[in-house]
Amino acid sequence: MPLTARLHGHGTLDATLDGLGCGLAWEAVYRVRPRPVLACTQCGLPMHAKVSGRGGRFFAHDRRTTACAAAGETEEHRSLKRALAAAAREAGHRAELEASAAHGGWRADVLVTTAGGRLTALEAQLSSAPLDDVLARTRRYQDDGVGVVWFTHRAARWLAHVPAARLYRPAAPDRPWSRLHPLVSRFSVVSCGEVCDPSPSWHGPVHAGWDHDEERTLTEFVADALNGRLVPRTSTTALGTRYDGWAAPEDVKAADDYAASPQAAPPAPA
Repeated sequence: MPLTARLHGHGTLDATLDGLGCGLAWEAVYRVRPRPVLACTQCGLPMHAKVSGRGGRFFAHDRRTTACAAAGETEEHRSLKRALAAAAREAGHRAELEASAAHGGWRADVLVTTAGGRLTALEAQLSSAPLDDVLARTRRYQDDGVGVVWFTHRAARWLAHVPAARLYRPAAPDRPWSRLHPLVSRFSVVSCGEVCDPSPSWHGPVHAGWDHDEERTLTEFVADALNGRLVPRTSTTALGTRYDGWAAPEDVKAADDYAASPQAAPPAPA
C-alpha cells in the first residue's frame, strides 16, 4: 500500500513510498524528528513507520482502525505483492494490486489480466491461515472463472490443496523475494535395462515417474504459470483434489498417457 509522505523542516517533500522508499529512504521516515507526516492513501488516516520484533519494516495506522482494507498489512506482505505484480508485468501482462470483484465476493492481492482477457489472482499469504479459509477463498475465485495461485514462505498445510508455490524468505527485510523451493517436476519413462543391470524379474519393462527439476526464480515461475508453460499437477483422493507441484502440460499428458497404457500394469508373477 503506497503512502503519501510530507516531510517538514528542510522544506516540504511529497513522495510515494511503495517499498522502503521510492524517492525516499527508510531512514527519512523511521524515528525521525520532527516526525514526518505520513498518510494512508487507502483511507487517508495518519500512519507511522515501525519495525517488528523480527526486523520487518512496515507502516501502521496511528490508531487502530477497521475502516481501512489494508490495515494490519506488514511491509513484508506489501513487498511480496509488489514482487508478484512486477513479475506479471515483466511477463507481458497487466497487474493491479488490491483489485476487488464487482459483487464484493473477493479481493485479490494482485489481479493479473492477460492479453486474451484471462484473469488470475496472485495471493500473498505470509501469515498463518486455516485450510478451510484458503479453500473457501479459492472456490470464490474459481466460481467466477478466475485462476488463482497462492504464495507463502510457510510449510503450510494448504500447500497440497490449492495451486501454490512456497518461497524462501529473504535473508533480510530489505532483500527481495526471488527464490522458490523446488516445485517443478518432469515425467520420464526409461527402459528398465538402462537403469538396472541385470534387470530383476519382478521389475516391469520400464521405470516411469516424476523427477524434481531445478529451482525456479519467482519471476520465472510467475511468467511460466501465467503463460501456460506450467500447470498444477493434480490427483484425485478420497479427500478431494491433491496438488503435487507444477509441471509442463506435455509432461502431465505423458503421465496420463502412461497411466492408461499396458506398460503401467504391474508385471505378472514369474
